[in-house]
Amino acid sequence: PEVTVAHPLQKTVTIFIEENGETEVVEQADVRARVRGILEEINFAPGQTVQQDDVLYVIQRSEYQAALNSAKAALAAAEAAIEVANAQTGVVEVELTRAETDFQRHKEMLAKEAVTQSQFDTVLATRDGVRARREAAIAATAAANADRDRAQANLDQAQLDFDYTLVKAPISGRITKTEIKQGNLVENGSLMATIVGRDQMYANFNVSDREVLRLQKAAQERGEPRNPEKDRYRDMPAYLRRELDEGFPFVGKLDYVDQEGVDQSTGTFAIRAIFENPDNLILPGLFVRVRVPVGKLDDALLIPEQSLSRDQRGTYVLVVNEERKVDRRTVTPGQTEEGMVVIETGLTGDELVLIEGGQRARPGVEVSPTEINLTMPDESESVQSEAASPADEPGESSESAEATPTEDQP
Repeated sequence: PEVTVAHPLQKTVTIFIEENGETEVVEQADVRARVRGILEEINFAPGQTVQQDDVLYVIQRSEYQAALNSAKAALAAAEAAIEVANAQTGVVEVELTRAETDFQRHKEMLAKEAVTQSQFDTVLATRDGVRARREAAIAATAAANADRDRAQANLDQAQLDFDYTLVKAPISGRITKTEIKQGNLVENGSLMATIVGRDQMYANFNVSDREVLRLQKAAQERGEPRNPEKDRYRDMPAYLRRELDEGFPFVGKLDYVDQEGVDQSTGTFAIRAIFENPDNLILPGLFVRVRVPVGKLDDALLIPEQSLSRDQRGTYVLVVNEERKVDRRTVTPGQTEEGMVVIETGLTGDELVLIEGGQRARPGVEVSPTEINLTMPDESESVQSEAASPADEPGESSESAEATPTEDQP
């Protein structure tokens, strides 16, 4: 039978850790009422994009306007009371000065026996009475100031309550449908809607303890100085694909790793990556594939995935020997990229691997081979041809550092 054969493609590929993950919004905030009242206005449509501080709802304001006006009046009255208290204190201070002078004069006269003891005692009592009145005036002024402070606090609260009748967006993003209809009574703390910021998206995933060591090595090879204030893995490049995507079109970076280390119950390490999402193509709650470059493999051997076969003895490929007969070679496949798979063991690169026609070829059968040259599909436009490797920025290809090819791998 006629078959198509080719030598394995040799090239440098980027080694990736690749795992399943789940997306999560970076920003999400509940819109809640902070005062009680009748809902008068709803100023948005479900699913609409809103900006931070946009007025979303208006709660009936008349009651809170009246309370605000009353608080302003109370503050004005308290400030007027302070003026009165200060004036009274001033009058008493003048009287006390006069009384002190009169007391000193009578004291000197008493020593010269120019006045009687009874006259001196009367002047002394008058002075002491004025002193007591001054203390009372000072206390009244302090009380008036306290009343003013209390009135100011009440005014501040009334102003806050009045402002809270305008329910504003706490963040920018897309808003859900309203939970409370217009005309209904809103209680303080009632959930009214939720805003989801989708300009960025997290992807949470777990890696094995062995892959953690690969990450550590990759972080060290980046050559960044050790900074205890900065996570050593942070800003390492990451790539994301959804179920129906070709390749990994979304480029992001690692954002957080679990500070508690490897989970002993599962043997995995939790990691989070962050991706820009300006077109809202990544939805929250999606199951995705995430890959992180952790090294390079020079002179890797790649063949089309279609050349792999599996049976009870394992994974193998068919090769054509010098006698044009078919041989079986057991291989260990590695990561895949765009329909090509890295062969970790089992091939040297000199073999002619059967690419097409395997249905009619069996080990020991003589065939008529046609040799072709293998290339990476759409190699110049591959996302990973621009991927950042741990040691330098450009990477070149490939997938999971440990996993064998599966149906959902590109």
